[in-house]
Amino acid sequence: RAEAGPIDVAYIVSGLQPYTEYIVTLTAYTEGGESERSEEVLVRTLSGVPPTPSSVTAEGEAPDSIKVAWQAPVETNGGLSGFRIYYRVVGSTDKSQAEIGPDEMMYSIGGLQPATDYVVTLSAHADGGESDRTQEIVVRTLSSAPSTPLSVTAEGEAPDTVIVTWQPPTETNG
Repeated sequence: RAEAGPIDVAYIVSGLQPYTEYIVTLTAYTEGGESERSEEVLVRTLSGVPPTPSSVTAEGEAPDSIKVAWQAPVETNGGLSGFRIYYRVVGSTDKSQAEIGPDEMMYSIGGLQPATDYVVTLSAHADGGESDRTQEIVVRTLSSAPSTPLSVTAEGEAPDTVIVTWQPPTETNG
C-alpha cells in the first residue's frame, strides 16, 4: 500500500522484483471516506540483469578445441537471451567470444592452437543486460603431432655410416 498526495497524478512504486507481474488498483479518500477501488491493472516489471552462470568447467577436448560446460542461473530476472563465452591465449590481449543460445549448457570452442593455454570466462545475457563474468579458468588444448622436419639431407660418411641432418619442425605442438 502506498499513498500519494491530493494533487499527484503519478506515483513510482519501487523495490519490486524484475520481470514479475503485479496487479495495481487505486482508491481516493478524504475525511468523508474512501472511494471504491479502480479496475485492476496488470503490469509487468522489465527484465533485470541475469545472475552469473555457475559450476563452470573447461577442459582441452582436442588439439584445436576446448569444451566449456556450466549451469544456467535458476532465477533469470526475465527471459534469458543466451550466454557469451570469452576466450584468449594466456598473455595475449586479443579476445574472442562465442554466442550460445539460452538452452545450451555446453559448447566446444574450435579453431584453437594445439598445446596452448587459454583463459576462458562466461556470462549470461538478457534484455536487461549482461551478468558479471565468471572467474577466469585457464585451460590447455591437447597436444598434436609436430610439423614435418625440414631440409632433410643424408650423406655417406663411411662404408657403414651415413650422416643425416635436418631443420627441426617449425611447429612442435606440445
